[in-house]
Amino acid sequence: MTKPNNLKPIYWLLFAAGGMIAALVLPALVVILSWLLPFGVVGSADTFYQTVSPLFQNGLFYLVVVAVLFVMLWHTAHRFYYVLHDLHIHVGIKTRYALYAFVMVCGLWTLVAGWG
Repeated sequence: MTKPNNLKPIYWLLFAAGGMIAALVLPALVVILSWLLPFGVVGSADTFYQTVSPLFQNGLFYLVVVAVLFVMLWHTAHRFYYVLHDLHIHVGIKTRYALYAFVMVCGLWTLVAGWG
């Protein structure tokens, strides 16, 4: 069995996961936070922080939130790179790796900053 010599499957896996999660999670968040919460359908906007805050104290929940944010950022960086490529703005592989590094730094920073 030959060993793969590139990381394209991993890049595309993270891209696909980010796109799927963004398509499923973001519309629900927009509906809940922009429409249902302000109009009092799902509770009071005044007590929202007290209700949601204990969820983020749970380590597993926080890891899931960080993972969701990470794959959505990865999807954004990957799509941004390929949009530039489709517009014939060839920025090179270093820019691609810089975008991915930025996403990794943001993910790690989010993980470290909120943990505790």
